[in-house]
Amino acid sequence: MKGMSSRRGRWFDAPCHLCRRDTVEPDGLCPDCLREWHALAGLPRCHSCGLCLPDAAETGPCGACAARPWPFAQVVAAIDLDPVARELVHRLKYHRDLSVLPLLQATLTSAIAALPRESLPDALVPMPLHPAQRRRRGFNQAWLLADALARSLGTPLMARGVQRVRDTGSLAMRSARERRRALAGAFVVDAPVPRTVAIVDDVLTTGASVGALAAQLRQGGAESVAVWALARTP
Repeated sequence: MKGMSSRRGRWFDAPCHLCRRDTVEPDGLCPDCLREWHALAGLPRCHSCGLCLPDAAETGPCGACAARPWPFAQVVAAIDLDPVARELVHRLKYHRDLSVLPLLQATLTSAIAALPRESLPDALVPMPLHPAQRRRRGFNQAWLLADALARSLGTPLMARGVQRVRDTGSLAMRSARERRRALAGAFVVDAPVPRTVAIVDDVLTTGASVGALAAQLRQGGAESVAVWALARTP
């Protein structure tokens, strides 16, 4: 084992999360991978669906969203789910590698911190897992991301009263239409909902899951629902 090195007052002796080379970066990435990671953030995106629009203006919806509005008011996605991000997200979700969690939490928190204070919601709603899925995975990654955000922003978590009552299994390989069909009646909201809320999730793909949950939150009394996601599938 190599001798331990210190930087910024902390001690590290772990390989880079991505290239596995030795690193002393507090982010858990070596300098090369850290530059690649930061390059994913800060790109202009459609405010309605979160898709990266590198050649478009940084405000307003894209053409598809202008023609077909979503059931939520806004999407904030910190990064694109490129191979770099996919590796880290999958290690957390499917391999229970909690060592990558601080980097993912900090990335989403940084993106949300850039929002105007007046646009912040009254409460955060972690995307719920069905109890059977929660037992299989051992944790809810959306709750871990939302908890870090809540502590950073001082915004309460709406951790009770929002349930996933249908075990839809993995939706990753299903089409948008199949996802919508599987998610019909999947969520129940049985608690008072604040006027404005933000759903927090790890990955936004077709928008079917957050759309179904947003519709239930609107029925429960929310006037505006935003979606905050760590990563957006391109």
